[in-house]
Amino acid sequence: MTAPDAILDQIQTLLRVADGGSPYPAERDLARKRAEKLMVRYAIDEAGARMSREQAETPTTRKFDFEAPYVKDQIILVCGIARVFSCRSVIHGGRRVTAVGFAADLAMVAALVDTLLPAMRLEMDVYGGSQSRKKAFAWSFTSTVTERLRDFYAGALREAEEEGTGSAVVLLDRAQQVEAAYHEMFPNLRSARRRVLRSWEGWGEGAEAGQRADISLGRKVDEAERRELGA
Repeated sequence: MTAPDAILDQIQTLLRVADGGSPYPAERDLARKRAEKLMVRYAIDEAGARMSREQAETPTTRKFDFEAPYVKDQIILVCGIARVFSCRSVIHGGRRVTAVGFAADLAMVAALVDTLLPAMRLEMDVYGGSQSRKKAFAWSFTSTVTERLRDFYAGALREAEEEGTGSAVVLLDRAQQVEAAYHEMFPNLRSARRRVLRSWEGWGEGAEAGQRADISLGRKVDEAERRELGA
């Protein structure tokens, strides 16, 4: 979806307020939340606003590489975040994921990954325990975080539909375009083996950690894009 200029101006104004444009903490917090909902609803970010229409409306890819420990757990988290934003994922050799989606959606995925991967690794280190306990912990962390993101995303779409913007229809079309691009780019994929939990010990602690995790979007998107552009 291409956001109108008025929406881009509104988001930029809200972010300026959130980043210190108001002396009142409650007002800054409200501005941040409103900006994030608009960014999710229109699937835009600062870099996306500067793209040509062709670039913004064509599915592309983004790669994520992983280092030990907890490589499989990190991969599951990244794939889960990608699914929330209607992106598809391909796992290469057990240490890399290629996500397919629209550039603005992938920017939000990358911004969240930059925060949530280190947070999960730290929480797992603090929790400790056996490999099976850490596996359950990580699975629960991912499940909780992605559920929170889906709820936030769904709330933004409900507001859009109430305002008559037709966002759900547009996003369905975007998802179909991503699906088509995914199969065109990777026509001979095999399904990955599903991981099996042999113990649920650690699930509750992982869910608590997932609730603590920061899933806000606004500032993270800008910072992730500046790193990507080498600014």
